Amino acid sequence: MNDLDTQEMTNEFLVNRDKEETELTLQFAKALLSIDLEIKDLKNDQKEIKNDAKANGVTVQKVTKALNILKASMKSNDAEKTELEMFEDVLANDVDIKTMISELVRKD
Repeated sequence: MNDLDTQEMTNEFLVNRDKEETELTLQFAKALLSIDLEIKDLKNDQKEIKNDAKANGVTVQKVTKALNILKASMKSNDAEKTELEMFEDVLANDVDIKTMISELVRKD
């Protein structure tokens, strides 16, 4: 095998590798875009459900907030919950903190 044959084989390998890499890249991009399109459709469905609920008198914003709080609570472990509860107790029992929070949330 001479240098010309080796160079030719190397070039062929690189061309084939580039084709495979390009195909894999395209497959990956298409898969991501497909999921993005599904997410977009789901978000539109979610928006329709919220609009229907709102039209029927449901306080969508409060329900959504409550669900988000529940999800966050379920994500945290017991040690985190205990620590947070301790901080909440300390802060809630401080007169200055309570006064400052009251001022912040007061609607003028």
